[in-house]
Amino acid sequence: MGTKETLEMLIKIVLFLPFIIFLIYLLGKYGGTKLQSIQNGRYMKILDRMPLSKENSLLITKIGGKGYVISSTQGRVEILKELDEEELIKFEESKNNFEQVSVKDMVKKLKIKKEDKQ
Repeated sequence: MGTKETLEMLIKIVLFLPFIIFLIYLLGKYGGTKLQSIQNGRYMKILDRMPLSKENSLLITKIGGKGYVISSTQGRVEILKELDEEELIKFEESKNNFEQVSVKDMVKKLKIKKEDKQ
């Protein structure tokens, strides 16, 4: 590769990298809420997923007004437990409280912790 080709490639990277980072930022900021609003109108929702291994995971799902704990393995899905309405409401409230924490709040907390250590 010649120096001219290397210089052209470097200029392209410098020009397009900020644009790509800006698009990722917009997707993260506005795309997540859009996807969540699409799922909110559905009859069935996956509220939480916890991977146990590469092919196995536990899911908390809501079908209609009932909640279930489901195990998902390769080639098999099994209902482990039906959740009471109290448990389901408590889980949804705790998840909503956690999601309301913004990135700005988390950065502020990290800055405060960093300043406390110094």
